[in-house]
Amino acid sequence: MQKKLIALAITGLLSGAAFAQSNVTVYGLAYGSYDFIDASGPNAARGAPSYSRVTSNASRLGFKGTEKLGNGLDAIFQFESQVDLDQSTGTTGLFGTARDSFVGLKGEFGTVKLGFFSGPNRAFLAKLDTVAYSEGVGDNTAIVGKLGGRGSFFDSRYANSIAYISPKFSGFEATVQYQANEEKDESTGAKLNPSTIELGLIYNNGPIYAGLTHGQRKLKNDLSADANNSAGFRMGSNMEATETRIGGVYNLGDATLHALYARTDAEGSLGDLKQNVWALGATYKVTPTGKIVGQYYSAADISGNLVGQPNLSDTGAKFWVLGYEHSLSKRTMLTAHYAYLKNDDRTGTVAGNASTRGYDFGNGRTGITGNGTKLTGLTFGIAHAF
Repeated sequence: MQKKLIALAITGLLSGAAFAQSNVTVYGLAYGSYDFIDASGPNAARGAPSYSRVTSNASRLGFKGTEKLGNGLDAIFQFESQVDLDQSTGTTGLFGTARDSFVGLKGEFGTVKLGFFSGPNRAFLAKLDTVAYSEGVGDNTAIVGKLGGRGSFFDSRYANSIAYISPKFSGFEATVQYQANEEKDESTGAKLNPSTIELGLIYNNGPIYAGLTHGQRKLKNDLSADANNSAGFRMGSNMEATETRIGGVYNLGDATLHALYARTDAEGSLGDLKQNVWALGATYKVTPTGKIVGQYYSAADISGNLVGQPNLSDTGAKFWVLGYEHSLSKRTMLTAHYAYLKNDDRTGTVAGNASTRGYDFGNGRTGITGNGTKLTGLTFGIAHAF
């Protein structure tokens, strides 16, 4: 009741009677942690310092709502922004970097929405994470979909997106998402015509959550168009990449078991590279309010061919996490996580630079990468969801 009163008060101040017929909810997450970071490696960026920091683990503020339009049809919307509690680098303040935000229609036919939001690959990976809110040094985006640290496109939110989500049938739900080619450029020598499509099939029924997701990114680009794109795979002209993931969670009551297999493939004028990642994870309730969490992710060596790099060995990484999460209430949680990530000896070289490319923590990234780099993170946090 209190949340609804707050939501009505805020929306009334913002727009008067504009939302009078809408059901609007204000929600968010305030999640801060104190982290101890240790880094080492012969070619690590920033000289591999050891340091401490306060981190805002994707704290957020959002507004979402629906309006009944009749005949089983609803209008839906969501506006969500990141809030940087620690005033770290990047956008700070109450309304920072945009998160999943959209407008759409929902009915017996399913849901259609347009805006800026996660694709099926990203949403599915978050569901398989054992770490609370899939944030901090222990979240599972560290080595999935990175192709030896060359890129990270399929775990970003997609601008200019339209998606269709089917109704649920016996636990099954399908999603089709397309990112429009607004960035198209016909300039001589810098042509670019990007497009992305993702498909997802999720089964969520009883103790089983399972899914299969697949994404395809095409650039139809000249050689220079993707060269400096930090999220791209830098495979030269006419780059095309795919990401496929299959996995699930089995709920045993006091325990859950998690598993994932993922494959990244990117090709272009500079070669054709592939990489496999597999993972296992588990959680176990030791008390009614506390649980142990753990997960292990392994990225195999890159295979294929790459111009100027005849040797693709030692290009993977290992990542494991162990933690404890204690709920003080339904909304407030204390967290303690230990994470360890190890780059192989040639990961940075094949990724593009021995000291500035390779694997880093996911949402809790340090900016420290490179051949043979090892990262350790010990973090203690408090999270309040509202």
